Amino acid sequence: MSFTTSAFAKSAIVALAAATVALAGAPASAATIADPETTAQLRCGYYRDANGNWYGHCDAPPRTDVIIRVESYTGNYDMCVKPGLTKLDPFAHGAYYVGRLCSAG
Repeated sequence: MSFTTSAFAKSAIVALAAATVALAGAPASAATIADPETTAQLRCGYYRDANGNWYGHCDAPPRTDVIIRVESYTGNYDMCVKPGLTKLDPFAHGAYYVGRLCSAG
């Protein structure tokens, strides 16, 4: 017995997989940048560049604010972030989504 999958079902599976990956992250006194032009090129999750430590919260409507755990040499802490880029403290060495929502205002 063989099964075939329609093009519609395949595209629905791909869309669901992409949404699952985006939600798995996968974060607010820090500066947050969010506009359509910026989010099109947004790097998701924690990263470091020449300008500092960042967390990119990739989101699609409806907007969700999330809590991230920031790992810092001065002590770990939780932070509520809006969609877009959030600059982290200079001693941060990692950050990740903890699976909870919040209200960043």
